[in-house]
Amino acid sequence: MSHDLTRHASPPCLAGEVAPDYFDPLGVDPQQAVDVARWRKAERARLLAERAALGVEGLRAAGGRLGAAVFDLIAARFRLPGLAVSGYWPIKSEPDLRGMLARLHQAGARVALPVVEVRATPLVFRPWAPGAAMERGFWNIPVPATRDTAVPQVALSPLVGWDGAGYRLGYGGGYFDRTLAALTPRPFVIGVGFEAARLPTIFPQPHDIPMDAIVTEEGLRWQAPGR
Repeated sequence: MSHDLTRHASPPCLAGEVAPDYFDPLGVDPQQAVDVARWRKAERARLLAERAALGVEGLRAAGGRLGAAVFDLIAARFRLPGLAVSGYWPIKSEPDLRGMLARLHQAGARVALPVVEVRATPLVFRPWAPGAAMERGFWNIPVPATRDTAVPQVALSPLVGWDGAGYRLGYGGGYFDRTLAALTPRPFVIGVGFEAARLPTIFPQPHDIPMDAIVTEEGLRWQAPGR
């Protein structure tokens, strides 16, 4: 398919392309860790191919519905003026949520985007608004040119796959899990992906951190008890 955003290299959450064998085997049987890593790599490739096959129009339609559902969830749970929300720059046939992020900005929320400042360390978040100056970051992804930072209260996480227990299949780089583990207080994390990417399980491992909610183009699909 042709999609102008797919020409960008991988963002922080796609670091598995740089280190495709990334896996944290602490606390699990080493052979199990290898088996799960291989299974995830195969599922990741399959799901990415299926997502790309939706084509530009299919992605745009599903992305519009998904963005509206994410906005509705955030607006229902939080007071938007002053709320710090981290999004992401779409690549690799990810749903384009920039219109929704602009809508949050217009409603008074403070929007930020994740940035890799030092490889293999937690992400930082820089403020963003429509028309903000951008520069190329690691993997050639556009990031806000400012050196100001923000701490998100709500964080959006792109999903390659997801399961009914709230776990995400990401791109394999480990950046997002490291970031969640380092953030204090932890933000309300919304996994954002397509309905067709649901899996029976991702076989969660000790380093995997569940989402607080998962939203697809069909709406809110999962929410953690008490969150």
